[in-house]
Amino acid sequence: MGVTSIDRQPAEGGFETWKVSYDGDVSRVAQADEPGAAPEVDEALEHEGVVPLFVPKVRNAWGNELELSVFPCPQAQIAGSDPYPLGPVKAPHVSEAEVDQNVQQLVAGHGALTPALGVSTPRMGDTVVIDIQGKAPSGKVADLTKTNFRYLVGSAALPGKVTTLLLGMRIRETKRCNLSQGWRIHGELGDDGRSRACELRVAVRDILRVKAPKLTDEWVAQNMPNAKNVRGLKDIVRKTLRAEAESAQHDELLERAANQLTGRVTSMPPADAVAEMANSSFEGLLEQVHGGGYTITEYLNSQHTDEEKLRKMLRGQAGSELTRLMALDALARENRLEPAEQDYAQAARSVGKAGIERPREALEGSFGRVYARQLALRARANEWLLERQGLGRK
Repeated sequence: MGVTSIDRQPAEGGFETWKVSYDGDVSRVAQADEPGAAPEVDEALEHEGVVPLFVPKVRNAWGNELELSVFPCPQAQIAGSDPYPLGPVKAPHVSEAEVDQNVQQLVAGHGALTPALGVSTPRMGDTVVIDIQGKAPSGKVADLTKTNFRYLVGSAALPGKVTTLLLGMRIRETKRCNLSQGWRIHGELGDDGRSRACELRVAVRDILRVKAPKLTDEWVAQNMPNAKNVRGLKDIVRKTLRAEAESAQHDELLERAANQLTGRVTSMPPADAVAEMANSSFEGLLEQVHGGGYTITEYLNSQHTDEEKLRKMLRGQAGSELTRLMALDALARENRLEPAEQDYAQAARSVGKAGIERPREALEGSFGRVYARQLALRARANEWLLERQGLGRK
């Protein structure tokens, strides 16, 4: 199946509406603002030689035609791609104290909860046995009333104000917390999953802490056969921490290398592209805030800002991020770079898909072939800069 014709019309805010005809039936392609990861969408993009700034969306599909919403990524030239020196770069270091601490945490995960005798005030990370009673303006909320219920202090299951309240309380002391009007309880403590503004009464019954088993060669051989003994366990932990430190150093170097390029872009990013990126960031933030059971007003008040200042900050971030994308695109274009599998893995980490087995397939399945390749190309361009510094992948 191939593209026979494309009618491109400008739309609002830098978008374009494409009406694409194919030599076969494409009515099966997802509709209603679903991400355009279908092969037919990639064929249309490759036919026009367009790389999108955002994942294209299918607005309509009928017979042998698709209607797409596409935002072409703005192109730029860079004034010289030779890297500037990054300066001294310290090798990642893992101390024995860090190794011992992580071993202790690993072993503690096999421990059992026991009452913390003599401890009367909980701390972050403790498990508390508490009674919770909640009263909403409309009356008692049934599933907010929990007796002898266990919670981890500082976990997402407890609202921040309840955690703050607990840290100042003692066993068997009961205090009241009158929550400000409009503040909403986290979903785990809500009314059938709904957030409710409530007045809480919390009583601490007991404080539990983990009693870790004694670390011996016999215990390690029994519970962690791959490590065999304490020395082997420490070696595994040391190797893991060193790999994490090297990965973090590599990501920092990539950031510094990309920052070198942003000042060499010869044209400013288009205002409509910056505005659309900032708006997309704001909508993503709204989803996070509402998902946590808060309103945007409550979030803004907690950050001591307002919507205008927040949008201005997001526009600044979008401008610098878009400049970086344009620079990396230009660098990849000028040097005819081709991405490899490890570049797809780096691109997957940058979009929050770390640790997947087949990053190329995952990216193409989520975003489409053209967009996924562009993400990997940018990762390749970043790596190319590091290679010129002698600091590329080992």
